Amino acid sequence: YIGEYHRVDANQTEDLETIFDLAEKHPLFLGISYFEYQVAYSKTGSEVNFGMFGLGSFVLAEMPYFSKNYSIYCLVPEASPLSGMSMPDAVSKTYGGAPVDTTHLCQVNPLAVPLNQEGFETVAAQKGEQKMASFIERTINHMGGTVGPDGQKSLSSLAAEYLDASPNDGFATLVGYLGGKPAWASCDVAAECVANRNVGPSIIGAALGWTCSNAKFFRCDDLPSYCNNTYRIGDYVFSRYYKEL
Repeated sequence: YIGEYHRVDANQTEDLETIFDLAEKHPLFLGISYFEYQVAYSKTGSEVNFGMFGLGSFVLAEMPYFSKNYSIYCLVPEASPLSGMSMPDAVSKTYGGAPVDTTHLCQVNPLAVPLNQEGFETVAAQKGEQKMASFIERTINHMGGTVGPDGQKSLSSLAAEYLDASPNDGFATLVGYLGGKPAWASCDVAAECVANRNVGPSIIGAALGWTCSNAKFFRCDDLPSYCNNTYRIGDYVFSRYYKEL
């Protein structure tokens, strides 16, 4: 078994098919692990020629790691000229898989941008109706509402409308409209505060720290038994704090 295999100067589909044929014919040869997933930018010379994906210019997120912040960049497929396709596609074709859908690799995730004017403009700049619809539905959820199957058509129409609107005050106008409780969205009049399931536990944890340090009428070290994960703790603590306001 070859743990790291990749002939850089070969037609990848032909070379891998040869390897697979050898593995089928010879029981002592189990196969390979294709080397490697991402370009190793920390290396030099020919060592940077092995990765299937390089890094694009778009930053998807920031990752805190041991007191430092690291930018997480999107992935861009590396070319395989002799194969006539990208390297990931050549590998997936040989293994019998589907080609990689690169359409959204370096586009913003509407579930990760902030729910404010900046986030609205970032999503609008992508000119994608589905992305804007996801952003709007997330905003509705944040306001205590939901969109059922019957409301999806209206949601799509609203997304298309806001893609063509002036972005300068788009988010404020959107929130004002949604605050009027459109008939196609279900709104819980008793909704208070819940933790956002679309962000990481570390973000919820930071918000919990602030909330617990500012709470006056309850203590965060005395929680109900059903508060058994970060998000449920957030639901309870944020709702209790909301009642104090």
